[in-house]
Amino acid sequence: MKLKDDEVLTPFLRGRINIIQSKKGYRFNIDSILLASFVNVPDKDANLIDLGTGSGIILILLSLKYKKLKLFGIELQESLFSQAWRNLQLNNVKAQLFKGDIREIKRIFRPETFDYVVFNPPYHIPEKEVQPTERNIARYEIQGNIKDFIKASSYLLKNKGRLFLIFPVGRLSEVLLLLKDRNIQPKRYRFIHPSLKENATHVLIEGIKGGNPRGETVEKPLIVYDNPDKKVYTSEVNFLLEKFYD
Repeated sequence: MKLKDDEVLTPFLRGRINIIQSKKGYRFNIDSILLASFVNVPDKDANLIDLGTGSGIILILLSLKYKKLKLFGIELQESLFSQAWRNLQLNNVKAQLFKGDIREIKRIFRPETFDYVVFNPPYHIPEKEVQPTERNIARYEIQGNIKDFIKASSYLLKNKGRLFLIFPVGRLSEVLLLLKDRNIQPKRYRFIHPSLKENATHVLIEGIKGGNPRGETVEKPLIVYDNPDKKVYTSEVNFLLEKFYD
C-alpha cells in the first residue's frame, strides 16, 4: 500500500493490524480504542455506522470483534477518507465508506437505516478562530458539533437501535439533554479516569432510541494508567491494546 510523503504506517495490536496515519495531522488516540471495546452488541446480521470515521480505526477494531456485522463509515475530510479507505483495504476489512458531511446525512442515507451508530466526535470548543486543518477539524467543533452528531444518529437509528459514544465529562449534562431531545435514552455509562487518584475526564455512553427511561447502569470506572507520570497502563488497558481482539 503506497504511502504519501506526509504519512506513516503504524503497527497496532502487536502487528495484527497496520494503520496509515498522518505524520503531523490527525492521529487516532486511546479514545477510539476504549470506545470500540465499549461497543457490546450481538454478533449478527445487522448494520453499524461510524460517524466521522477518521482513519477507520474503529471500523477495523470492530471487524475483529464482530464477524457478521455489516460495517459502514462516513468521513468529511478528503485526506482522512483516503486513509480510511486504504486502511480498510490494507487490513482486509469489508466495509462501505462514504465521503460526506454528517450535517447533511439526509442526502446520503434514508432514515432508520442502522441498528447501531458509534462516534468519537470533535469536542473542543474553539475559544478563538481556528484554522480548518485536518487535525483541527478532527478535534474542534468547527465543522460539526455534538448536537449535529446526535441529530444524525437519531435520524439513522432504527427504533430500539443503539448509539455508542465517548465525550468529556465536563459536558455530560449537555450530552444527556441532547440525547433525550432526540429520543435516545442513555442506558449505560462508564467513566474514564487517567489514574486512580484523578477524577474522570471522559465518559462512555450507550443509548437506545425509544428506550425505557428506567434501568440505567453505571459500570465500574475504567482506569487508564497505573503510573501516569511514566505512562504505564493498567492491566485492563494493556489487555485492550494487546489481546482483546485475539
